[in-house]
Formats: sequence, structure tokens, C-alpha cells
Amino acid sequence: MKKILIISPYFPFPARDGGKVRLYNLIKHLSKENKVYLLAYIEPSADRSCVNLAKEFCMDVFPVLREEDKRIIREDLPRSVSFFYTQAMINELKKVLDVVKPDIVQLDFLIMTEYVKHIKNVPVFYTEHDMGLLDFNQSFHDRDLEDSERFFEWKKLVQYEKKILDFFTSVIVLTERDKYLIENLNNNIKATIIPTGVDTDFYKPNEQIDNEKNLVFVGHYKHFPNADAIVYFVKNIYPKVIQKIPNIKLYIVGSGVTKAVEDLKDNNIIITGEVEDIRKYLKKPNIFIAPVRLGGGIKGKVLEAMAMGVPVVATKEAVSGIDYSTGNFALISDDKNIFADNIVKIYNDESLYKTLSNNSRNIVEENYNWKKIAEKLNNFYSEKTNKK
Repeated sequence: MKKILIISPYFPFPARDGGKVRLYNLIKHLSKENKVYLLAYIEPSADRSCVNLAKEFCMDVFPVLREEDKRIIREDLPRSVSFFYTQAMINELKKVLDVVKPDIVQLDFLIMTEYVKHIKNVPVFYTEHDMGLLDFNQSFHDRDLEDSERFFEWKKLVQYEKKILDFFTSVIVLTERDKYLIENLNNNIKATIIPTGVDTDFYKPNEQIDNEKNLVFVGHYKHFPNADAIVYFVKNIYPKVIQKIPNIKLYIVGSGVTKAVEDLKDNNIIITGEVEDIRKYLKKPNIFIAPVRLGGGIKGKVLEAMAMGVPVVATKEAVSGIDYSTGNFALISDDKNIFADNIVKIYNDESLYKTLSNNSRNIVEENYNWKKIAEKLNNFYSEKTNKK
């Protein structure tokens, strides 16, 4: 039994978006065979009851209030890293290391990597969630800046990641593509793939199939790639679908709705905001759309739809990290006309719908079950630290 300290920029309880869902499920399963401790930022607006939720699985929880105005600003620190680098977190980290004396430290997200320099004599493993950073057009960092400023920050961030990787015992990535990219960024790195998964007990096909067939997109919209995806879809693809299926509705589901997303609301476009249970929308015979153009990694929302047996119409980027060699679960195209045609095709072809639905469920059960993924991570940590 190992003592594992997990450090995160986001408090993963409750788990309502991609990175948090991954952390929540890994903590849940790792805690069955290890003592897991959580050190994470908590937003000023957060409900403090989330700390008690974390204690259901963690031996102890150390929340740190995130205050951007108290961030440490240094010439060598990229702006996006600086937003999450504070003396309060440094102080808490030192205290936690003294008290917990962990066997392993797991550090998630590039924006938290500067803290590795404050950890001595303990193996530190870094999880890189998304190597889309390496492409300026793909990167979602600093999207609030003008392009000239953002380009300067992008170059700084890429160089920062290249150097900071040397401080880690090992690096974990989510996909084959990210493994290739990170090993080419830093030749000293040999990355290990531990994919993102889905709770196949929680997300499973509904037995009662509704008669109404609609479109669904799920996301946290303050995460720029999600807002970009749905705005692009509504402006460029949805009108083509409406021409052929006039009454089809689009449900835009999820938290952090921005003004750009709110402005999409129309007669057939329903913006739900954050919902208690997204399974209400990820149900047959709905169709899940994934018009994602930015970012890398694996899209947890796509896996959730697959687990529910809901066919996916997607861009190549949206499914790039998912291995579907054992069966196709989606119709895929980056062309907006073909994307629209693919929606119409699934809508009208019941046999195709059923085939994609069955394939989707089979793929996640075989390759993306959280229990199997956590077991792989636990074995990896044991091998690296020689602690059983």
C-alpha cells in the first residue's frame, strides 16, 4: 500500500468536466489499494461541502483558496503557469510533504508543474492531459489575449514545458499521439500511456428509448475548445441540418456558459446550463455531436456518449485519442457539409444507428473502463517505485 499525494489546479469533487472526471475516478479506484491524499486549489465561489465529498475516498484533503491577484509573477514563468503559482500553495505543499511523507507525488496539468521544484527526495510523476499546446492554432492557453501577445506567450509556454519535463521521474500521457509529441519535445522523456476512461456502470444504455431524436453536445464552456466547437457548429453546420430535418433540436448541455454560447439560443436550440445528471440527454435515440477543432488528449464527453450507446458525429480532432480499431462508433469528417450529411444519415438509417450504438458500448467496456485504467496506473507506480 502506497501513500500517493495528488496535486491538481482544479478541485475534482464534484467531477463535472474532463480533467476533474479523470482525477475523480483515478482517486476513487486508487484509494482501494493505496492511501490517497489530495492537494488542490479551490475556487472562491466553490461550495466547501466538496471537501467532504473528497474525504469519502481520500485519507486527507488539503484545499488551497485560489487567488489570482496573489500569484507569483516572474520573467521566466509563462502567464498561464503564473496564474496557478502562489506562495499559499507552496507553503501548503511543504506542510503536506512533512505531514504525509508520501511515497509518490502525482502532479496533474502543465500549469502546476512549477511546484515540482519544491519536492525533494520523492518520485514525482507528471500527467500531461493535452499536447495540443504544441500547435499555436490548437492551443487553448491565453485565448483572452490578442494574437501577437498570445503568440509570445505560446512560445514561452512551449519552451517552458520542454525544460520542466526534466524534473519528473516519469511522464504520463493519454494518447499515442501525445506520447509521440512529448517525446519529440524532450528527447530525455519516455512517456507512458494511461488513457482517460468512463464509468461504465454509471453510463450505460437506456432501456426505454424515447421517440424524439435530437442532437446533444456536452461541455464546460469556459474551456475555450468547447465554446469554439459549439459556436462553430451552430453557425456553420446546424443550418444545413435544419434544411433537411426542420424539427431537430440541439441541446447544449454543461457548465460555464459564456455569452458567446448563450447567444446561440434559438427556438430549436436549448441551452441547459449545468445539469444534475447528463444521462438525461445522453440517451437513445439522440445523436451526440463533437465538432471539436482545438486541443488534444481524449474527450471524456465522447466516451460518456459511447458508454450510453449514443452514436457520435465528430471531427477527426474530437476522436483522435480513441482507439476504435475493434469497431466504428462514429461518422467522422472535418468538412462541414459532410458533417451535416453524417447527422442526417444516422438520423434516417435505423440499422446504422444500432450498429454504431452497439460498437460504442463494446469499445468503452473493452478499452476505457476506469477500473482497468486505474489498475494499470497502480501497477505502473509499483514498478517505478518497487513498492507493492
